[in-house]
Amino acid sequence: MSVPVSTEIGIRDATDADLVSIVEIVNREIAESPYVWGEIPVTVEARREWLARHRELAQPAIVATDPQNGRIVGWASLSTFRPASGYRFTCEVSVYVARDAQRQGVGRRLIATLHELAKPLGLHSLVAVIDADNGPSIGLFQSLGYTEAGRLGELGRKFGEWRSEVFLLKRLEDS
Repeated sequence: MSVPVSTEIGIRDATDADLVSIVEIVNREIAESPYVWGEIPVTVEARREWLARHRELAQPAIVATDPQNGRIVGWASLSTFRPASGYRFTCEVSVYVARDAQRQGVGRRLIATLHELAKPLGLHSLVAVIDADNGPSIGLFQSLGYTEAGRLGELGRKFGEWRSEVFLLKRLEDS
């Protein structure tokens, strides 16, 4: 069942207090979705380290909140795409939305906010790596100016099936 989210979705930096909600959202996808290839649930402690690393590298990690009740309805981040220094102008975008808040503009707001936060960081390109069968996510990113840059077939495995992924690219100067 979808619970309507207010049209005034709040977006703010993620805090340690948000980690339980962040972990709940991602662990549900790990357990139930073929599109998230992780198979082992993440822990709050692991996410605490993840958030500390994002702060250390000045990489945004944000949450979306429903102002009616303050509930975390999604989160997003920009992360190192590849460790080699030549990639320092590129980040990978991650976006997760609570199941009951999907298709209500939460993901769009989170991604648009990441675009704004990326510009002052001197980033040139953003990459979204998405399961090739996840049409709604691919469509969302394409509607925000991302273009397909490549596909890798049968790269991962989830729920006993081979999975493929698509790389979508956005150059920030294009926005």
